[in-house]
Amino acid sequence: MNRRRELTDLTACRALFALWVFAYHVNLQVEYAHWLGPLAPVIAHGYLGVDGFFILSGLLLTRVDQDIPFSLRGAMRFWGKRLARIYPVHLAVIVLLGVLFLAGKAAGVTPREPARFSGVALLCHLLLVQGWGTLDHWAWNYPSWSISTEWAGYLLFPLMIAASRTFYQAAFVVSLPLCFTVLALVAWAFGGLNLTFGVSLLRFFPEFIAGMATAVFIPFVADEAPNRTLALGGAGVALIFAVTGHDAMTVFGLWLMLFGLGMHGDAGLPASLGAIRPLRAMGVLSYAFYMSFAPAELMTAQLFRHLGIARAAAPLAVAGALVALTAGLAVLLHLLVEKPARIAFNRRLDPERAAALAEGSVAL
Repeated sequence: MNRRRELTDLTACRALFALWVFAYHVNLQVEYAHWLGPLAPVIAHGYLGVDGFFILSGLLLTRVDQDIPFSLRGAMRFWGKRLARIYPVHLAVIVLLGVLFLAGKAAGVTPREPARFSGVALLCHLLLVQGWGTLDHWAWNYPSWSISTEWAGYLLFPLMIAASRTFYQAAFVVSLPLCFTVLALVAWAFGGLNLTFGVSLLRFFPEFIAGMATAVFIPFVADEAPNRTLALGGAGVALIFAVTGHDAMTVFGLWLMLFGLGMHGDAGLPASLGAIRPLRAMGVLSYAFYMSFAPAELMTAQLFRHLGIARAAAPLAVAGALVALTAGLAVLLHLLVEKPARIAFNRRLDPERAAALAEGSVAL
């Protein structure tokens, strides 16, 4: 089986995770979750969509790049591809926020939180270290704290893959129970997994390594158990524990879902979620969509502030503006920045991946 082949079910999972995080952030603005009755806690725990991304990142990276040579050249090439994936959109959003900030100042509109646009915070964001304990507050494109933690994982990935080859890959599989034990302890110690900035790496690495271990394990069992029952069961587990407020068990359910869909795809069976075209399309846009929320939120807040309308007085209008601005900006970022930049950089770093991206595949 070609490990470069896109597993469209997992691409669709990107859409679900991004939409879950988005629903959580919209709820912070307009507090609509109570309209959903007993399902309100699902929205309130939407920050766990990021944890799904962390597991998925480890899984897909290991599936596609587990053969990278353990050398400086191999590591540099890998890091270059990862930067091509995350940095152009990250930088574009920072530039957009800077333009909005300067335009607001020129118009006499001052931000309610000036520290959000400090020079120190900007430097941390440009270096992708804002999630490593260098900041203790949301600043600039605040959702990118998770991109910063991903970058920490990318930096260590060549070493972890080399260790798996040295100490036998089965060690990764054995690490699965340990990862979820550590995650449960972190959730217990901090009262949940909504952890950013200084402690975000405690949340990230157990999930990232669990994803890596899953990618190693899948080929051994995919042909014997390539069904969607496990994925459906995992989704059910995640839903139940999101309602009851158990973060670590919710993440365990997300892992089961990804494990089941990964086996199904690795066995070459027809996609289920990935066959839903709008969901797959949203999965393709998911990174740009996730990164677009901060400028959309800023523009929405300033718009309603300029109109003299309290956001609490017009929740549907605020939510509609957030959806329209985030989706519109995501499409622009994907078409004008993300896709062309990835293709351009990968033509030198990985021509095969560049060709897949040009055709519309997003294996990673």
